Amino acid sequence: MNPLTLFKQLLCCATMAASLSCEAQTYRYNTKFQVLASNFVETIPIEMRDHQIFVTVQVNGRPFRMLLDTGSGQGITYTNSAFPYRRVLGKIDSYDANGNMRKTDVVELPEFRLGGIAIRNYPATLLDSHVSHKDYDAVLGFDLFNKGLSCKIDTQEGVMILTDKPNYFENELGFPVKYRLERWSPHIKVTPFPGCTDEARFDTGSRRLYVMSMKSERQFSIQRADFASQVEGRSFGQRAIGSFGVERANEVAFLWLDALEWGGFSFQDYHTMTTQGISRVGAEVFDYGAVIIRPKQKLLVFQPFSCSISSMVSNEQMSIAFVPKDGRPSVGLIWEGGRHYRCGFRQGDIITGVDEQVIFSFAQFLSYPFIKGQEYRFRLKGVDGMERIVVSER
Repeated sequence: MNPLTLFKQLLCCATMAASLSCEAQTYRYNTKFQVLASNFVETIPIEMRDHQIFVTVQVNGRPFRMLLDTGSGQGITYTNSAFPYRRVLGKIDSYDANGNMRKTDVVELPEFRLGGIAIRNYPATLLDSHVSHKDYDAVLGFDLFNKGLSCKIDTQEGVMILTDKPNYFENELGFPVKYRLERWSPHIKVTPFPGCTDEARFDTGSRRLYVMSMKSERQFSIQRADFASQVEGRSFGQRAIGSFGVERANEVAFLWLDALEWGGFSFQDYHTMTTQGISRVGAEVFDYGAVIIRPKQKLLVFQPFSCSISSMVSNEQMSIAFVPKDGRPSVGLIWEGGRHYRCGFRQGDIITGVDEQVIFSFAQFLSYPFIKGQEYRFRLKGVDGMERIVVSER
């Protein structure tokens, strides 16, 4: 063979090999995992705790707890989790709740059983250990529904009804909203004030009923001069903890909404705040009704427990947020109009102890057995280095 021809062939093979190697290192989102059942309607027990929805799955007869997170396009597992994985599929650009992006590994989970349904080759983003997921082993993402499975989540009954029958829920009444997929998660339009439409991610991984992006708040303030009546205060700080860290410090608006409308249903008298990430409707919505996910029609249908067109929320404003700072718990955000400020908390305080227990880490602070309505003695170290005691509820 001509040496030049041989060289060209070797070069071509090397180029192809490099191309295949590059391809193997890139994971493209897909729903090719297998649901080993057909023509089924499965009723799966769920647990609602601290406005998070959990399901128990079985891997080789061993139970694991998964968070149902519609804000995640696919599953998630963690480097320190006991949930096993079979192999690495490649890398993907992964975004957290604050919009931060990192390139992370995607792994294939072993076959697991969700109720009576076996799921095989399920992909999951592999993230570093994170203190906020201490109550569960892995995440079940919205790809379960992008696969085409319809679902009804009813926390009052404590069940998730899952089916591959596309028209199974079509005759159920409620308040429907269309959703569109962005990064493979559902986004819906809600109305937080007359004449103001906000696109929010339907994110059961987020606890609060609704948080508004700072971008939307600024837009509405320009769009409607009377929107200012919904702002009860402003502060500067950080509260949202994403998979890749805490959001940067910025302005936060504390909102007191007359009503939040979802497809004709009204959540009235609702306190919330802005976030630097996107607007979100979270799992607190399940305090007021069930939600049906119909992927064929790209519909979310809210079914109020009250059988009415509105619910009174009348919640207390969140007036303090704790975030990790150099591994220690600190006050990342405080509202001067709130009770925690009146008790003596200040921006930047480090929590060094609760009652008689010394607090060494943010993870330890999160795991402290706080009881709602009970007062505690917080030992604080201020930004000036001075230490003091504050008596307050958590």
